[in-house]
Amino acid sequence: MKIPFREYQRRGLIPLIGLALAAYYLFVMLPLTHKAATLNGPLQKAWHNLSLSLEQTNVNAIDFLNITNQLSETRSALLILENAKKQATSRLQLGPTVRARMHREFQLVDYENERSRQLDELSTLAKQRQVAVDPAVFAGFPEHTAGVKQPVLLWASLSLTESLLRTALQCKVAAIQSLEVPPVLTNAPPTNGTERLAEIPLQVELTGSATNVAMFIQSLPLRAEEIHAAGLPEAAADKPALFVDRLIIQKQSPDKTDEMHVWLRAVGYVLRE
Repeated sequence: MKIPFREYQRRGLIPLIGLALAAYYLFVMLPLTHKAATLNGPLQKAWHNLSLSLEQTNVNAIDFLNITNQLSETRSALLILENAKKQATSRLQLGPTVRARMHREFQLVDYENERSRQLDELSTLAKQRQVAVDPAVFAGFPEHTAGVKQPVLLWASLSLTESLLRTALQCKVAAIQSLEVPPVLTNAPPTNGTERLAEIPLQVELTGSATNVAMFIQSLPLRAEEIHAAGLPEAAADKPALFVDRLIIQKQSPDKTDEMHVWLRAVGYVLRE
């Protein structure tokens, strides 16, 4: 049987096509397979780590819907945290006048003048409210000494001390027996810049009726607008917030059941900018 020439050509091409396909597999497909396997390694590792972090033993059945829900909850929690941070900053922030003074170079003469002015105003207010103030109370106002390492914080300490006494006078306590401002300002300023809060404690001893003492304690952490809304005695517009740290209350005497003797430790905070 005679085979046509074209059939010879077709049969001769088949081995060549086979060789070409083999070469394509060896030099193209096989390297691509190795490369794909190499690239798939990090993905498999990440997938495995993801399953471990989700505490799932079946790596082929990761619940992505649950992950999406968790991410949504995390974003909501971060938003709540950010709002709380803003509220806390607003609560702790000192008045603009005090912050401006703290940003300037500390001048002792300016501080002493302001300290004297506040003492005179509080002394006048005590007479108006008929509150007995022991002379040692005014002597306890923060003052600059050689041991003070952070003099700019004296402005904050002065503002917090003045606010504490003014609040007590506005609430018409009967008497203020003592005032102490522990010398925390003798610590050196932080060098790492991570400590954003400086704590300033104040200790006061006073007596007054239960009603007036309660108003005094209630007013300490409030700002001026909150005090006005609560119907408490008016406060200065830039009144700082003070927080009760320790509190001891006892009756003044068996004969005066409504009169209270109070030892209070309040804390004010200074935000470092």
